[in-house]
Amino acid sequence: MTDNGVTLIDAWELPEERVGQTIARWRERVALVHTAPGFRDARLHHRMDPQARLGLVNVAHWDSAEDRDEALADPGFVASAATASSYATVRGGWYHVVADVRAADGDQAQGQPVTVVTAFELPAERIDGFVPRWLAHAEVLSKAPGFRDDLLHRAVEPDTHFQLVGIAHWDDLEAWRAADDEFPFADFAFVSAHVAPFRVAAEF
Repeated sequence: MTDNGVTLIDAWELPEERVGQTIARWRERVALVHTAPGFRDARLHHRMDPQARLGLVNVAHWDSAEDRDEALADPGFVASAATASSYATVRGGWYHVVADVRAADGDQAQGQPVTVVTAFELPAERIDGFVPRWLAHAEVLSKAPGFRDDLLHRAVEPDTHFQLVGIAHWDDLEAWRAADDEFPFADFAFVSAHVAPFRVAAEF
């Protein structure tokens, strides 16, 4: 175990009509393991735009990958998780935080923020050169009204589909859209980014 633990991120591609059922099943599964040793918290995020590629994003924090693997051996968890394979594509992996940017003024509005998830597809060998560019852009955004924080997660394994995942929080959708319009992220030929706003649909 490390002081910061590890982060599990699962990105779901699924039809919108399956979202309600999937959230209910997610609650059932996490209820089975949330008291297990090493579990910290879990949040399931639902896209705000029905056209976004990723419909649900699960973000869970554990003391270690070993703790999570032991907990998920529960037969009930395994059976429930298997039902999603018929209608959803789930791409997940273990991540460590490699950059953490907070609002420049330190002030945050009250209430539930909007979560903006950016899932990056890029070759593992390009990551070290890309992270400083992401960080420079995040530092600019940190001065924008409504920005709260942005954490960049790097996959532990080089074959994880999304090698980097950014998880940012903004006061509201309008604040994020205004900043995104004013300070767009530069396009890179070797990066494919899937970005969308989400709301927390369930949490433990």
